[in-house]
Amino acid sequence: MNTIPKHVASRTLTEVKWNATLLGDDVVDAVRKLKEQPGGDILKVGTGGSFSRTLLEHGLVDEYLFWLFPVIAGSGERLYDGIDTTDFDLIEVKRLTNGVVGLTYVPNAR
Repeated sequence: MNTIPKHVASRTLTEVKWNATLLGDDVVDAVRKLKEQPGGDILKVGTGGSFSRTLLEHGLVDEYLFWLFPVIAGSGERLYDGIDTTDFDLIEVKRLTNGVVGLTYVPNAR
């Protein structure tokens, strides 16, 4: 993990370390340019927040992996508050022995 290049979206940072690069003020353009480069997949860790909403709104997410844990928590924010309905197709299910389920979705092309 230490050698993998990291790209940081931030409204407050002016510099980053640990093999990282700031995406800059126009994160949509920066992510589009990253997607055009050769080299494999781009992984964004975490689901909520304005950056996730921005990526979804601009069609920059090719695949979602949601891990479903058998725990109920009674608080927290909605993952994509303010986003209109987006349909997805389930393409893979991974079931772990501890009850955790990994669900892989792609945006619906309809």
